[in-house]
Amino acid sequence: MITIKSNRLTVEIDQLGAQVTHVVGSESEYDYIWNGQAWTRHAPILFPSIGKSNNDQYQLDGKTYSMSQHGFARDYQWENVKKADDQVLLELKANDKTKELFPFNFVLQVEYKVVENKLITLYRVTNADDKAMPFALGSHPGFNVPVDDDGVFEDYSLTFSPNQKEVQRLGVNPAPFRDGTKKPYEAVKNSELALNHEMFDDGLIIMDAKKIDSVILHSDQTAHSIKLDIKDFPYLTLWAMEHKTEPFLCIEPFAGLPDEASDTPTDWMNKKGNTILEPGESREFEYAMELN
Repeated sequence: MITIKSNRLTVEIDQLGAQVTHVVGSESEYDYIWNGQAWTRHAPILFPSIGKSNNDQYQLDGKTYSMSQHGFARDYQWENVKKADDQVLLELKANDKTKELFPFNFVLQVEYKVVENKLITLYRVTNADDKAMPFALGSHPGFNVPVDDDGVFEDYSLTFSPNQKEVQRLGVNPAPFRDGTKKPYEAVKNSELALNHEMFDDGLIIMDAKKIDSVILHSDQTAHSIKLDIKDFPYLTLWAMEHKTEPFLCIEPFAGLPDEASDTPTDWMNKKGNTILEPGESREFEYAMELN
């Protein structure tokens, strides 16, 4: 495990998957990140795909490749490239096994940096190949809700900024696949979404976040809050366990989307939400968690 610190937070990162496993407030000693048994992950990195692929496969240049849910980056050991007390740079490069699934020379980096009560996450994807490379990238952090055992799950809400006249929700049917539709998410009122467990019984909630700069998890039962700045990510997904009441919520910035349901694999060069990098090109995606 790798530990980075500020005067306000202590963050622990597992090199397996480069996922954050703990974010602990220095004064409260409270861990904001889920560590329960019902869902055994914490904050996985999703690459080069998001969600489940039709038939667990996709197509590229007329060939069919296997791809498991959320890709493979979360299952590999990442290299510790550079470490300081308050930050760390981790890296995953293509290898023979990844090329069987994703036929590209890629470099995926994540830099975690703690500044006061913020954890800043910067992803950098580089196409080190001689052909165009499509991919999706997502972050899947799970937060303990209620925060610090203050109140119950249903006491909490999400507030979107700037104020949203209307938030668009992408249709999910059958879960976890998209159905290709998009319509106003009427549960969002005055830029606020009240939480309850039943809202996740039909699966994940995917929102068009192109006009959303940040989202805050809060409750009048606590002084704590969690704010995510997500400007670089065009989609925001919420997930909690279906038909369960486990006390956590995943608030997920996505640069990419799950497959639209089909009997055949999706062509990644034409998949909605994918980023396509030309040879030698890099793309960065950054978001910050502000933990109070």
